[in-house]
Amino acid sequence: DFMGDLIDNLDDVYDLEDMCVREMVANRQLLNDIFEDVGAKELIFIRNSGFYFGFLFGMVQLALWYFFPYGLILPVFGFVVGYLTNFIALKMIFQPVDPIMLNLGCTTVKLQGLFLKRQKQASIAFARKIVGTVLHSENIWSHMLNGPKSQEFLALLDKHVDNLTDKLVGQARPLVLAYLGEDNFDEMKIMIRENSRNQIEGIIEFMHEYTDEALDLENEIATKMAALPSKDFERVLHPVFEEDEFKLIIVGAVLGVLVGLFQQFVVFQVDWLGDE
Repeated sequence: DFMGDLIDNLDDVYDLEDMCVREMVANRQLLNDIFEDVGAKELIFIRNSGFYFGFLFGMVQLALWYFFPYGLILPVFGFVVGYLTNFIALKMIFQPVDPIMLNLGCTTVKLQGLFLKRQKQASIAFARKIVGTVLHSENIWSHMLNGPKSQEFLALLDKHVDNLTDKLVGQARPLVLAYLGEDNFDEMKIMIRENSRNQIEGIIEFMHEYTDEALDLENEIATKMAALPSKDFERVLHPVFEEDEFKLIIVGAVLGVLVGLFQQFVVFQVDWLGDE
């Protein structure tokens, strides 16, 4: 049937990459929404890590300040703390890529990037979001009808319309040809094809639910993503972080300096060498 043939030859009539690029360009916020949904736990970890790492580094700073109470230490150490906090947090999200089993004698600990540890859950979240916003039936049909492979789609449609016409004529074909003539019969088939093309959009309106169920893209994407090697899966989210990774680290460092200056001049009220 038409849908079965369409699914079997989907790559020939539908350019997935072109559609995704068009959607992302037309709606730039969409990429951010996908990123926030898939990487929600990682974003929370970055936020919370500031407290935990800041506390640990702060204890080191406290010990250093006790023995060397110089005002210069506060902003300098603030820079180091702010820089290392975000740097370590980002590394912990994506490193190590492949799991490392650490034998501690009484137990074995699995070391792997936090995002990679939850590959299955992140795959489900990504599939749900991308299918709900981009790869749903309405977008797919629209792109098949108007995208770069629309002619291939229409050729497939024409083939099935012709087959249906021949099937309906069936054994009466000799009589029909005798009555209409070969040329008129071919013209009739062309008219039927053109009529089918003109009405296909209206027919598709009633096929969206069936198309989504038949393609089952959400399950297909989630399953294939969950089965990806760790190094390939890591590239799903990490490139988004990489674009602003340095900015995140520098922002942490600058905030650390500002906190250090606040401690120096407001809390402890000391100059660069520690004199009040």
